[in-house]
Formats: sequence, structure tokens, C-alpha cells
Amino acid sequence: MKAKSVRRQLGLLVLPLLLTALLAVGCGEEGAAPGVGTPSVPVEPGQLRIGLLVPFTGALAPFGPDFANAANLAVEHINAAGGVLGKPVRLIIGDDGTNPDQGVAEARRLVDIERVSAIVGAAASGVTLPIAESVTVPKKIVQISPSATSPALTTLRDDDFLFRTPISDAAQGVVLARLVRELGFSRVCTMYVNNAYGQGLSETFTRTFQQLGGNVTAQVSHTATTAPSYLSELQRCTSGGPEALIAISYPEGQADVYLREALERNLVRNFVFVDGTKSPDLFAKLGWDRFNGMKGTAPGALQTDAGRRFDDLFEQKYKYRYQNPFVRESYDAVMVIALAAEKASPPIRPRSATPCVTSPTPPAASSARGPTTSRPPWRPSAAGRTSTTTAPPARWSSTATATSPSAPLRSGGWTRPAAVW
Repeated sequence: MKAKSVRRQLGLLVLPLLLTALLAVGCGEEGAAPGVGTPSVPVEPGQLRIGLLVPFTGALAPFGPDFANAANLAVEHINAAGGVLGKPVRLIIGDDGTNPDQGVAEARRLVDIERVSAIVGAAASGVTLPIAESVTVPKKIVQISPSATSPALTTLRDDDFLFRTPISDAAQGVVLARLVRELGFSRVCTMYVNNAYGQGLSETFTRTFQQLGGNVTAQVSHTATTAPSYLSELQRCTSGGPEALIAISYPEGQADVYLREALERNLVRNFVFVDGTKSPDLFAKLGWDRFNGMKGTAPGALQTDAGRRFDDLFEQKYKYRYQNPFVRESYDAVMVIALAAEKASPPIRPRSATPCVTSPTPPAASSARGPTTSRPPWRPSAAGRTSTTTAPPARWSSTATATSPSAPLRSGGWTRPAAVW
């Protein structure tokens, strides 16, 4: 099936699903009523309030500011074109701390006190899932993660209130395994963060790598928080003499620690990276030259005029070129929620007692997960999500293609997954 056809079908499926979810919020039970507290920003009748719940602290802290900038840019574009149903959209930000307990607490604040009708977040799958299970699904609040890639999101019983804008690691794990084989490695180990993201990606990679004739000598998990040392885990991972270590972790207080220890103790010299370790801060801290020629995978988007336009608008607004993954996906998540709310008119009522977005004829629910394509009247979306390529930073090669996921790269290079979703 051609990419354009896939993109069109996914766009038609996902928007009705979101619209139906927003309509369900409008008809929600009293369990969705807010708790005691005063919103930080006064609630205006008819205004769409979106919560942004991303990490500014914890192991994924380097990603949070870029996600917030992209979301704010989306809101700016929406409001410049008249807002949703004639009223400006309000974005209310929380810090998920890369921690499930903090994420759930912040989600409750956004829903019960700030009275948002939808949440963009969290970043980590291990935070996104508890929020969905404890807050957004029971309270019938639309939740879209811009970066949670665990396959577990697909199978969660979520009543169609949980979505994602990137692809699942069910795809990335396959591409990662093919890449590692193309690099000439036959014996590798994985170090992975012990949450839904790390477990899912490590398992998918291992299963595919073994099918391709490779040998995973060990899959070693480490704490989902941060730690001063991972020497014990590293020694278990490398005890079988792997040719390379697959780093499936987060950059702050995780991968930066054990990569340094591995290099200093000469435990392993080759590494392959993923979206969670695609951090320019990490490589700058450890030294780009120490990873010369190494590669990794990350979900992303087709190279399109809309995507390039988004990159230019982002740079014009914030005076820098983003290098972290999932920035376009953050923009798109806000846009898709706004599109659904506009389509569901009239009216939007603030989440005071029973939240409500009503429509006389709600569309039938469909079933789709993952990639979305949105084309709002105010701006084209940042990405039509049918491929897993993403615009690389200046230090990373842009030569990878859908048929050659392991094209030569420079220091700190990144191979963009190329599977069509």
C-alpha cells in the first residue's frame, strides 16, 4: 500500500476516535468532577484547556523543554488563526519528573484542579501508562503521548482515550535488529530501563535479532530512576563477551553513567543507540569522538515540506535548531486535540462539575493506534506519520533512506528507522 494511502486512511480513523473521546468526556459521569483547589489560570467558559505533562526533571529532563516549546508553538498558531470555536486555547504545563508517581499526581492536578479537557503526555511509556490507568481513562480525558513508544500502549484497555503520535516499538525493535545485523554484529547484549518502554523494545529487538541469526548474550535491566553507578548491571551485560551493547535507556543519570563506566573500564567498545539515548547533551558530556561512526534508531516522520516548514518556524521562534526526538510529535498532539475539539462543536464547557464537549451526532468509534496525520486550517501539521524518518541534527547524517537504514554517518550519527507504519 502506498504511503499516501496509508496516511490518508490513518488520518480518517484517528480524528473520529479523538472526536468520539472528547464527546464521551462531555457525557462523563460525576467521577470526572474536579477536586478542591483553584486553577492557576482562571477557567473561561467555552475555552479548550490542554494539559502538557512532560519531564523537566528526572532521567528524561533534557527532552522536556523542546516538547514544551513545540506545544506552545502549536497553541500560538491555533490562537493566531482564531482559536478553537472562536476562543483562545490555553496550555497548562506540568512536570512528570520521568516518574510514575509524580506523573499521576500531576495528571490529577491538571484534571481535577486545572480542569483540562485533554492531556499531551507523558514522555516515558512507564509514566504514560500509569497516568492512563489511574487518571485519564477513568475520568474520560483524552491523552496523547508525543513519545511513549511501548507496544503496551496498543493493548491497554483504554476505552479509546489514550493515543500516541509516534510509532510503536513493535516497529522500531525490528528496524533496530536489522540495523545491528547490517553493522556486522552477531553477539550483543541489551541494557534497558526497567519499565514498559525498555522491556518492550529490548524484547522486540531480541526476538527479531534471533530470527535474523544473531545471539543476544544478555538482557539486563536497570532501575527506572537514576543511579550513581551501573557497574553491576554492566558486568552482567558484558560477561558473555558481546561485540556491542544496545543502550535502551534515558540520557540523564542512566545512559550517561553506564556508557562512561563501560568506556573507562574497557568492558565493551561498541554501542548502538535508540530514541531514549538520542540526546546531544549526552554525547557532548561524554565526548562525541568516543562514539565516532556509531549509529542508532529513533521514530520520526517523512521528510516533507510541512516538516521542514515546522523546523523553520521552530527555529525562528526559539532561535535554535532542536536536536531531540519527538518534537514534531509534540506539536502534532496539540494540533490533533484542537482539530477534534473544533470538529465536535458546539459547545465546549469548562470542566467545572461535569466536563462537556457535545455534538448532536457523535461519529462511530474506530480502532487505530499510533501514527496520525493532521492538517488543521491554521497550519499544516509537522509530520504525516507513516514512516519513521526524522530530520537529523547538524551533527547527524541525513543520508539514511527507507531502503538503507544504515547509511554511513558522521560522529554521533543517527540512523533513522525506515519501516512504513
